[in-house]
Amino acid sequence: MKKPILALIFFISVAYSVHAQWSILESDTSKKVDAWLTQKFTKAEWNASNYASKKDLKWFNDARYGMFIHFGLSTYVGRDLSWGVCYTRKSPDSGHGIIPDSIWKKYPQHFVFSSFNAGKWVETAQKAGMKYMVIVAKHHDGFHMWETKYSDFKVTNTPFGRDYLKELADACHAKGMKFGIYYSQRDWYHPDYSPVDSTLIDIINDPPYFKRKPGVNKVIPGPNHIKYIDYQFNVVRELCTNYGKVDIFWFDAAWWAGMFTSDMWQSEKLTRMIRKLQPGIIINNRASIPGDFDTPEQTIGMYQKRPWETCMSLCSSWAWSDSPVKSTDTLIKILTNTACANGNLLLSWGPKWDGAFDPAQEKRIEEVGEWLKHYGYSIYNTKGGPWYPEKWGGSTYRGKKVFIHITGETGKQLSLPSITNKILNIKCLTGGEVNFTQNSNNLILNLEKIKNDQYSKIIELSFEKEISGMVGK
Repeated sequence: MKKPILALIFFISVAYSVHAQWSILESDTSKKVDAWLTQKFTKAEWNASNYASKKDLKWFNDARYGMFIHFGLSTYVGRDLSWGVCYTRKSPDSGHGIIPDSIWKKYPQHFVFSSFNAGKWVETAQKAGMKYMVIVAKHHDGFHMWETKYSDFKVTNTPFGRDYLKELADACHAKGMKFGIYYSQRDWYHPDYSPVDSTLIDIINDPPYFKRKPGVNKVIPGPNHIKYIDYQFNVVRELCTNYGKVDIFWFDAAWWAGMFTSDMWQSEKLTRMIRKLQPGIIINNRASIPGDFDTPEQTIGMYQKRPWETCMSLCSSWAWSDSPVKSTDTLIKILTNTACANGNLLLSWGPKWDGAFDPAQEKRIEEVGEWLKHYGYSIYNTKGGPWYPEKWGGSTYRGKKVFIHITGETGKQLSLPSITNKILNIKCLTGGEVNFTQNSNNLILNLEKIKNDQYSKIIELSFEKEISGMVGK
């Protein structure tokens, strides 16, 4: 079996191209994806960076499923955050949105948020079977969803007048929900933001989306960008000081072939400050240093031991819109296939402008939560394996138990590479009977008598000894 190819399971939203970010050593040849999605580091660079401990990462690896809340000014007109509205996009981003800056910047005066209830949001996540929440604190439009001392463009200067982020942080802490903060280094509002001096570049269509103008020896930041870096350290310090325990810090200016680089944010210094202020925190890889986990986007990643998390939207936008919602069947298969590939799913949605969730969207994620009440123990607290994912589905394991998840077509039999471990018991958790035969080469499961009316078919194998690793080449 050729692991890097067959272990790759894709589900791509029709509304988006895939923007993943993988961080690897330069000697790693296992990632069969476009080069611009893979940031390579020398061994010296990798070893010199900063990381969470294996102990700190355990809860994240066990959780498997989280809620990503996208809400901001763009929701006022039912469009996706920043990209769907802001006319001005500062370099190295290009193009423009459809709403003049003079108009969208006045949206805060309409922000009342009368139906917002932080406690209910956390309860909704819990009903959906989610183990952590990541909240957008600032998107590319530069609007602060918290009380900051470093800008007047903030949620507390609206008719709502309260600290949105603090209420959610407090609710998460009160209800035992892990709490994460999304923070975009991009900022099309801040006057000093200029990671790339726009006078030195020409726009191109492929990553990194800009090139040096003729005669320019080096592309450098704009003259005031150092002031933006100072501002960024100040607001990140606020986020890591004023909101209790923060479990995840989620950056969003990925490397993408050099579009964004670590020097633009002084990322090593910034992330070390975060870890000092929030011991045990987990940080993603979108500050152009390796970070603690990789971030495929709108696609299920490939099997790997290093932690990774797929962020994917519930409908065709990250925030609320009236676009079609993924089916319960689709969501369960995405979650299952993600766990089988040893990753997490961070499912994104958001409330309407008044702060209430769309009832149909809420019902959909609660349907997944109902399924998890019955079968979640085959997802939570497991590792992907011991068989690598393939088109038929994949497997998860914990201790002496293996769960085979059939999410694709198999026929009447499923043949797997044999495992050197005695099978003590086998049963189909989703109904029906399953038998097996085993020789030195193959484990063959007879599937003729299992039920086919479930979202997936889950077979539990009990082994004599604990599972120690992967099977196959």
